[in-house]
Amino acid sequence: MLTRCLTLIGLIATLLIFSGCGTKETMLSRNWGSSFESAKQSQILNPEAGKNLDTVVGLDGQAVENVVEKYRQGFKTCQTK
Repeated sequence: MLTRCLTLIGLIATLLIFSGCGTKETMLSRNWGSSFESAKQSQILNPEAGKNLDTVVGLDGQAVENVVEKYRQGFKTCQTK
């Protein structure tokens, strides 16, 4: 009786171990990363913008200098935190 019970427990354990090897592809694994790629592509206004090397027209030099300085100060506050 004990050998029959141990054999049954061993058979069940073997079936449980090998049942994980035969999993089917799920919707999650099929679409893995598509949400991220969709969000990234939605945020790109003009993918060809890097190829345009023309100078920017219409920005005041002093205004640009202020913006760049605020941008740099933002990094200094992030590093001190």
